[in-house]
Amino acid sequence: MNERTLEWVVFGARVLVVLSFWINVYVKYYILPEVEERLQNCSIVVDSKARWGNSGFLGRSHRLVMVNLALTSTALLHRKGMVNIDEVSSISKTHRRWICIPMNLALVGLIGGFGGLALLGKLW
Repeated sequence: MNERTLEWVVFGARVLVVLSFWINVYVKYYILPEVEERLQNCSIVVDSKARWGNSGFLGRSHRLVMVNLALTSTALLHRKGMVNIDEVSSISKTHRRWICIPMNLALVGLIGGFGGLALLGKLW
């Protein structure tokens, strides 16, 4: 890859990270309460909401990560008694996508950005 292409990769990664941040803000304030309401018997979600419920933006970030964990690692957490499979399966695909995809986009953007900067020699 030439230098110009790597610069465009880094630029695209920056745009992806910023875009996913704003999508995550929307998810934290509008989608997360709906999903938490449906997961009333999942201890990982209930405990997270009890501990971090009044902590503002950072608390919502932690709660979003716990809901994402409950949706993506259901079988493992069910064995530990932390989630109710019936409640997790009742979450619609639309809500699952709103919670899981922006976090994955941010991860791809961060990895792509750091990788591009490392290949350009501008990371350290």
